[in-house]
Amino acid sequence: MAEKILLLNGSPKKERSGSLLLARAFLDGLTLHGDFETETVHISALNIKPCLGCLTCWAREDATCVITDDDIPAVRKKIEDADIVILCAPLFFFGLPGTVKVMMDRLLGMVNPYYGKPIPADGSSLHGFTKPHPGQRFVLISSCAWIEKEVVYASVFSQLDMILGKGGYLALTTPQMNAIVYHAGGRRLAKMQADYKKAGEEYAATGTVSEKTIAYLARPMFSDSVYQLFYEKMWRKPNGVYLLHGIDKESD
Repeated sequence: MAEKILLLNGSPKKERSGSLLLARAFLDGLTLHGDFETETVHISALNIKPCLGCLTCWAREDATCVITDDDIPAVRKKIEDADIVILCAPLFFFGLPGTVKVMMDRLLGMVNPYYGKPIPADGSSLHGFTKPHPGQRFVLISSCAWIEKEVVYASVFSQLDMILGKGGYLALTTPQMNAIVYHAGGRRLAKMQADYKKAGEEYAATGTVSEKTIAYLARPMFSDSVYQLFYEKMWRKPNGVYLLHGIDKESD
């Protein structure tokens, strides 16, 4: 029976997302050997109403949301049914894009209620899933500008640690993505995609990705001096026009 892989693209740029380029390369390696059924969902293309904070999902036997006239019920079913859930999203202002956060808020009913107990000392999820899917795996693939991932991704990792538990997901991050995608002549992007494909193959073979591979994917592809020049040029104003206007269709 085919394993179901759900790729949730959290970038508002949809198909133009740099994070999505890396996620699809990872998928290429993951699905190279074996029987897989994959589906991609662009979160920003969905109709998702904000959470009301009523907590009535926790009061219902089936833990469903009181809001039923948008796309969350269908997305929740896809997540529950998937064997592997991959969230690809750029880092926006040191957090996940707003559309992703709105979706996550609405999925509160997927985890158990808060009963006032202390935070687990063993690093497990603060809630746990209401409908555990045995063997289900979660992957985050994200790109950003900053190189210092442990600092700039601190809030993202903290949130996922509390929801999924420490060690309950794989996080792959890559810095300098704008420059890699559009200002390196394609060579560096092709190299990064090849590296992510190899990581996907490793994940398929071992069920995880080594710390060495994680660190390799998070390496900067430009020196500090070259990278700083890139951004100085990007924000320069020739004739009163920001150069950014010429590249505002770039991927994140």
